[in-house]
Amino acid sequence: MVLTSTAQYKKLGDMYPAFVPVATNTPGSCTEGQTAEIRAGFTDAIKATQKAVEAINNLKNPPPKAFLNINKDRRKTWKRQAQLLKALFNINVDKDHPLGNNADANHVQSIFQRILNELDYDTNPALEWKYWQLCGDNWIHWKNPTEIDPSDPQVPQRRLVGSLKPDGAFFVHIRSRTQNIMRYRTIDNAPRVGNPMCWGANHAVTLRSLNVVTFCPGAFNRDSLGVTKNSINPGDAIGDKLTLAHLWIHELCHLINNFEDQDAVNTGGTVIPSQHANGWLLGTILARMATNRARQAPDIYALFATAVFFDNYGWGNGVAEE
Repeated sequence: MVLTSTAQYKKLGDMYPAFVPVATNTPGSCTEGQTAEIRAGFTDAIKATQKAVEAINNLKNPPPKAFLNINKDRRKTWKRQAQLLKALFNINVDKDHPLGNNADANHVQSIFQRILNELDYDTNPALEWKYWQLCGDNWIHWKNPTEIDPSDPQVPQRRLVGSLKPDGAFFVHIRSRTQNIMRYRTIDNAPRVGNPMCWGANHAVTLRSLNVVTFCPGAFNRDSLGVTKNSINPGDAIGDKLTLAHLWIHELCHLINNFEDQDAVNTGGTVIPSQHANGWLLGTILARMATNRARQAPDIYALFATAVFFDNYGWGNGVAEE
Protein backbone atom coordinates (compact mmCIF):
# COMPACT_ATOMS: atom_id res chain seq x y z
CA MET A 1 0.00 0.00 0.00
CA VAL A 2 1.40 3.38 -1.00
CA LEU A 3 -0.32 6.48 0.28
CA THR A 4 -0.72 9.12 -2.38
CA SER A 5 -2.94 11.74 -0.83
CA THR A 6 -4.00 13.06 2.54
CA ALA A 7 -7.47 11.69 1.83
CA GLN A 8 -6.03 8.22 2.35
CA TYR A 9 -4.72 8.89 5.86
CA LYS A 10 -5.69 6.00 8.07
CA LYS A 11 -7.39 6.26 11.41
CA LEU A 12 -4.31 6.89 13.51
CA GLY A 13 -5.96 5.43 16.58
CA ASP A 14 -5.89 2.07 14.80
CA MET A 15 -2.10 2.16 14.87
CA TYR A 16 -1.41 2.92 18.52
CA PRO A 17 -2.89 -0.39 19.85
CA ALA A 18 0.41 -1.96 18.77
CA PHE A 19 1.79 -0.66 22.07
CA VAL A 20 1.14 -2.54 25.30
CA PRO A 21 -0.72 -0.56 27.96
CA VAL A 22 1.44 -0.48 31.09
CA ALA A 23 -0.06 -0.52 34.57
CA THR A 24 0.14 2.86 36.28
CA ASN A 25 2.44 3.38 39.25
CA THR A 26 4.65 0.47 38.18
CA PRO A 27 8.16 0.51 36.73
CA GLY A 28 8.10 2.03 33.26
CA SER A 29 4.70 3.67 33.61
CA CYS A 30 4.04 7.18 32.31
CA THR A 31 2.10 9.97 33.95
CA GLU A 32 -1.24 10.99 32.49
CA GLY A 33 0.36 14.08 30.97
CA GLN A 34 3.24 12.11 29.48
CA THR A 35 0.83 9.59 27.97
CA ALA A 36 -1.14 12.37 26.28
CA GLU A 37 2.05 13.88 24.85
CA ILE A 38 3.33 10.52 23.63
CA ARG A 39 0.09 9.64 21.86
CA ALA A 40 -0.12 13.08 20.23
CA GLY A 41 3.51 12.77 19.16
CA PHE A 42 2.84 9.31 17.75
CA THR A 43 -0.05 10.67 15.68
CA ASP A 44 2.21 13.45 14.38
CA ALA A 45 4.93 10.93 13.56
CA ILE A 46 2.56 8.84 11.44
CA LYS A 47 1.37 11.95 9.60
CA ALA A 48 4.97 13.00 8.89
CA THR A 49 5.87 9.46 7.78
CA GLN A 50 2.94 9.49 5.37
CA LYS A 51 4.11 12.86 4.08
CA ALA A 52 7.57 11.40 3.45
CA VAL A 53 6.08 8.56 1.38
CA GLU A 54 4.02 11.06 -0.61
CA ALA A 55 7.02 13.34 -1.19
CA ILE A 56 9.02 10.54 -2.81
CA ASN A 57 6.01 9.59 -4.91
CA ASN A 58 5.78 13.22 -6.01
CA LEU A 59 9.42 13.25 -7.11
CA LYS A 60 8.95 10.19 -9.31
CA ASN A 61 7.27 12.47 -11.83
CA PRO A 62 8.47 15.79 -13.30
CA PRO A 63 7.32 18.95 -11.56
CA PRO A 64 4.10 20.52 -12.83
CA LYS A 65 4.62 22.64 -15.92
CA ALA A 66 4.86 26.37 -15.41
CA PHE A 67 1.61 27.98 -16.50
CA LEU A 68 1.12 31.51 -15.26
CA ASN A 69 0.95 31.16 -11.44
CA ILE A 70 -1.37 28.16 -11.30
CA ASN A 71 1.33 25.61 -10.49
CA LYS A 72 3.72 27.94 -8.69
CA ASP A 73 3.25 26.46 -5.21
CA ARG A 74 3.33 22.86 -6.46
CA ARG A 75 6.54 23.51 -8.34
CA LYS A 76 8.05 25.12 -5.25
CA THR A 77 7.09 22.09 -3.14
CA TRP A 78 8.62 19.73 -5.72
CA LYS A 79 11.89 21.66 -5.69
CA ARG A 80 12.04 21.73 -1.88
CA GLN A 81 11.43 17.99 -1.66
CA ALA A 82 14.15 17.36 -4.24
CA GLN A 83 16.63 19.45 -2.25
CA LEU A 84 15.87 17.47 0.91
CA LEU A 85 16.31 14.11 -0.82
CA LYS A 86 19.70 15.19 -2.14
CA ALA A 87 20.90 16.72 1.14
CA LEU A 88 19.88 13.84 3.43
CA PHE A 89 20.12 10.74 1.21
CA ASN A 90 22.43 11.92 -1.61
CA ILE A 91 19.85 11.07 -4.27
CA ASN A 92 19.89 13.39 -7.28
CA VAL A 93 16.66 14.52 -8.85
CA ASP A 94 15.83 17.53 -11.00
CA LYS A 95 13.06 18.66 -13.29
CA ASP A 96 14.65 16.98 -16.32
CA HIS A 97 15.50 13.79 -14.42
CA PRO A 98 12.67 12.82 -12.02
CA LEU A 99 13.10 9.75 -9.88
CA GLY A 100 10.97 7.39 -11.94
CA ASN A 101 11.81 3.92 -10.63
CA ASN A 102 15.06 4.97 -8.95
CA ALA A 103 16.16 2.04 -6.76
CA ASP A 104 17.76 4.19 -4.06
CA ALA A 105 14.66 6.35 -3.71
CA ASN A 106 12.46 3.24 -3.65
CA HIS A 107 14.60 1.87 -0.82
CA VAL A 108 14.24 5.05 1.24
CA GLN A 109 10.51 5.11 0.60
CA SER A 110 10.23 1.46 1.64
CA ILE A 111 11.71 2.27 5.06
CA PHE A 112 8.96 4.79 5.73
CA GLN A 113 6.34 2.47 4.24
CA ARG A 114 7.46 -0.41 6.45
CA ILE A 115 6.68 1.68 9.53
CA LEU A 116 3.19 2.41 8.23
CA ASN A 117 2.55 -1.20 7.22
CA GLU A 118 3.77 -2.63 10.52
CA LEU A 119 1.61 -0.30 12.59
CA ASP A 120 -1.50 -0.66 10.41
CA TYR A 121 -3.83 -2.34 12.89
CA ASP A 122 -6.59 -2.77 10.30
CA THR A 123 -4.52 -5.11 8.11
CA ASN A 124 -2.25 -6.52 10.82
CA PRO A 125 -4.51 -7.30 13.82
CA ALA A 126 -2.04 -9.84 15.17
CA LEU A 127 0.26 -6.99 16.19
CA GLU A 128 -2.05 -5.94 19.03
CA TRP A 129 0.12 -5.11 22.03
CA LYS A 130 3.26 -6.30 20.30
CA TYR A 131 5.37 -3.38 21.46
CA TRP A 132 5.99 -1.84 24.87
CA GLN A 133 6.03 1.96 25.18
CA LEU A 134 7.44 3.07 28.53
CA CYS A 135 8.72 6.13 30.35
CA GLY A 136 12.00 6.52 32.19
CA ASP A 137 14.43 3.75 33.07
CA ASN A 138 13.27 2.48 36.46
CA TRP A 139 12.10 -0.76 34.81
CA ILE A 140 15.61 -1.97 34.02
CA HIS A 141 18.11 -3.04 36.67
CA TRP A 142 21.71 -4.16 36.65
CA LYS A 143 22.54 -7.33 38.59
CA ASN A 144 26.09 -8.25 39.54
CA PRO A 145 27.29 -11.87 39.19
CA THR A 146 27.01 -12.37 42.94
CA GLU A 147 23.36 -11.28 43.07
CA ILE A 148 20.42 -13.66 42.88
CA ASP A 149 18.90 -14.19 39.44
CA PRO A 150 15.22 -13.15 39.84
CA SER A 151 14.14 -15.14 36.77
CA ASP A 152 15.43 -18.46 38.14
CA PRO A 153 12.78 -20.68 39.81
CA GLN A 154 15.56 -22.26 41.85
CA VAL A 155 16.43 -19.02 43.63
CA PRO A 156 18.55 -18.80 45.67
CA GLN A 157 20.36 -21.92 44.45
CA ARG A 158 21.55 -20.40 41.15
CA ARG A 159 23.15 -17.02 40.89
CA LEU A 160 24.13 -14.93 37.91
CA VAL A 161 27.18 -16.21 36.11
CA GLY A 162 27.39 -13.39 33.59
CA SER A 163 26.54 -15.49 30.55
CA LEU A 164 25.65 -12.38 28.55
CA LYS A 165 28.11 -9.98 30.14
CA PRO A 166 31.18 -11.08 32.10
CA ASP A 167 30.43 -8.67 34.93
CA GLY A 168 26.69 -9.25 35.22
CA ALA A 169 23.45 -8.67 33.32
CA PHE A 170 20.48 -6.36 33.02
CA PHE A 171 17.00 -7.43 34.09
CA VAL A 172 13.73 -5.99 32.94
CA HIS A 173 10.67 -5.63 35.15
CA ILE A 174 7.47 -4.60 33.35
CA ARG A 175 3.88 -5.14 34.37
CA SER A 176 1.13 -5.21 31.74
CA ARG A 177 -2.16 -3.53 32.60
CA THR A 178 -4.14 -6.31 30.99
CA GLN A 179 -2.04 -9.40 31.65
CA ASN A 180 -1.01 -8.30 35.15
CA ILE A 181 2.32 -10.08 34.86
CA MET A 182 5.90 -9.18 35.57
CA ARG A 183 8.74 -10.42 33.44
CA TYR A 184 12.40 -10.57 34.26
CA ARG A 185 14.71 -11.08 31.37
CA THR A 186 18.42 -10.72 30.78
CA ILE A 187 19.34 -8.50 27.87
CA ASP A 188 22.71 -7.77 26.36
CA ASN A 189 22.08 -4.58 24.35
CA ALA A 190 21.44 -2.22 27.24
CA PRO A 191 23.79 0.58 28.38
CA ARG A 192 26.90 -0.45 30.27
CA VAL A 193 26.84 -0.73 34.04
CA GLY A 194 26.75 2.58 35.83
CA ASN A 195 24.85 4.35 33.04
CA PRO A 196 21.05 4.29 33.23
CA MET A 197 19.24 4.41 29.89
CA CYS A 198 18.16 8.01 30.34
CA TRP A 199 21.64 9.34 31.07
CA GLY A 200 23.16 12.39 29.42
CA ALA A 201 21.35 13.71 26.37
CA ASN A 202 19.26 10.59 25.74
CA HIS A 203 15.66 11.54 25.00
CA ALA A 204 14.44 8.06 24.07
CA VAL A 205 15.85 4.55 23.86
CA THR A 206 14.77 1.43 21.97
CA LEU A 207 15.57 -2.16 22.96
CA ARG A 208 14.65 -4.27 19.94
CA SER A 209 15.14 -7.57 21.74
CA LEU A 210 12.25 -6.62 24.02
CA ASN A 211 10.20 -4.57 21.51
CA VAL A 212 10.49 -1.65 23.95
CA VAL A 213 10.59 2.10 23.32
CA THR A 214 11.06 4.25 26.41
CA PHE A 215 10.89 8.03 26.57
CA CYS A 216 13.20 9.87 28.95
CA PRO A 217 12.38 13.06 30.88
CA GLY A 218 14.07 15.20 28.22
CA ALA A 219 11.56 14.06 25.60
CA PHE A 220 8.62 15.97 27.03
CA ASN A 221 7.23 19.52 27.03
CA ARG A 222 7.68 19.88 23.26
CA ASP A 223 5.31 21.53 20.82
CA SER A 224 3.35 19.46 18.31
CA LEU A 225 4.31 19.40 14.64
CA GLY A 226 1.45 21.78 13.82
CA VAL A 227 2.36 24.33 16.48
CA THR A 228 6.03 24.10 15.56
CA LYS A 229 5.27 24.55 11.86
CA ASN A 230 3.31 27.73 12.53
CA SER A 231 6.09 29.15 14.71
CA ILE A 232 8.88 28.83 12.12
CA ASN A 233 10.56 32.00 10.88
CA PRO A 234 13.02 32.43 8.00
CA GLY A 235 16.51 31.45 9.10
CA ASP A 236 15.38 29.04 11.83
CA ALA A 237 17.48 25.87 11.97
CA ILE A 238 15.73 22.52 11.55
CA GLY A 239 17.85 21.25 14.44
CA ASP A 240 16.10 23.69 16.76
CA LYS A 241 12.68 22.21 15.87
CA LEU A 242 12.98 18.89 17.66
CA THR A 243 9.53 17.46 18.31
CA LEU A 244 8.23 14.30 19.93
CA ALA A 245 7.24 13.19 16.42
CA HIS A 246 10.92 13.39 15.39
CA LEU A 247 11.87 11.21 18.36
CA TRP A 248 9.11 8.72 17.52
CA ILE A 249 10.27 8.34 13.90
CA HIS A 250 13.87 7.93 15.04
CA GLU A 251 12.88 5.20 17.50
CA LEU A 252 10.52 3.48 15.05
CA CYS A 253 13.45 3.18 12.63
CA HIS A 254 15.27 1.28 15.38
CA LEU A 255 12.24 -0.77 16.39
CA ILE A 256 10.75 -1.73 13.02
CA ASN A 257 13.62 -1.35 10.55
CA ASN A 258 16.33 -2.66 12.90
CA PHE A 259 18.56 0.34 12.24
CA GLU A 260 21.48 1.24 14.48
CA ASP A 261 22.61 4.79 15.19
CA GLN A 262 25.35 5.49 12.68
CA ASP A 263 28.78 6.83 13.64
CA ALA A 264 29.38 10.39 12.51
CA VAL A 265 32.19 11.22 10.12
CA ASN A 266 34.03 14.45 9.34
CA THR A 267 34.28 16.05 5.91
CA GLY A 268 37.26 13.81 5.18
CA GLY A 269 35.20 10.69 5.84
CA THR A 270 36.98 9.82 9.10
CA VAL A 271 34.81 8.47 11.90
CA ILE A 272 34.33 10.86 14.82
CA PRO A 273 34.81 8.81 18.01
CA SER A 274 31.76 8.44 20.29
CA GLN A 275 29.59 10.65 18.07
CA HIS A 276 26.42 9.58 16.24
CA ALA A 277 25.34 11.17 12.97
CA ASN A 278 22.33 12.89 14.53
CA GLY A 279 21.19 16.34 13.51
CA TRP A 280 21.37 18.18 10.20
CA LEU A 281 25.09 18.95 9.99
CA LEU A 282 26.39 15.48 10.85
CA GLY A 283 23.57 13.82 8.93
CA THR A 284 24.29 15.66 5.69
CA ILE A 285 28.04 15.04 6.01
CA LEU A 286 27.33 11.33 6.41
CA ALA A 287 25.07 11.45 3.34
CA ARG A 288 27.94 12.87 1.26
CA MET A 289 30.80 10.81 2.67
CA ALA A 290 29.15 7.46 3.52
CA THR A 291 25.86 7.40 1.61
CA ASN A 292 24.94 3.77 2.28
CA ARG A 293 25.25 4.29 6.04
CA ALA A 294 23.20 7.49 5.83
CA ARG A 295 20.37 5.44 4.35
CA GLN A 296 20.40 3.36 7.55
CA ALA A 297 20.56 6.30 9.98
CA PRO A 298 17.36 6.75 12.04
CA ASP A 299 17.84 10.46 12.59
CA ILE A 300 18.16 11.18 8.88
CA TYR A 301 14.76 9.60 8.26
CA ALA A 302 13.30 11.64 11.13
CA LEU A 303 14.81 14.83 9.71
CA PHE A 304 13.45 14.15 6.22
CA ALA A 305 9.92 13.37 7.40
CA THR A 306 9.62 16.38 9.69
CA ALA A 307 11.20 18.76 7.18
CA VAL A 308 8.76 17.54 4.50
CA PHE A 309 5.93 18.18 6.97
CA PHE A 310 7.20 21.74 7.53
CA ASP A 311 6.40 22.50 3.88
CA ASN A 312 5.79 26.20 4.41
CA TYR A 313 9.56 26.61 4.04
CA GLY A 314 12.42 25.01 2.15
CA TRP A 315 15.10 23.22 4.19
CA GLY A 316 17.70 22.36 1.57
CA ASN A 317 20.45 23.95 3.66
CA GLY A 318 19.07 23.02 7.06
CA VAL A 319 17.51 26.42 7.70
CA ALA A 320 14.07 27.77 6.80
CA GLU A 321 14.11 29.49 3.42
CA GLU A 322 11.14 31.05 1.66
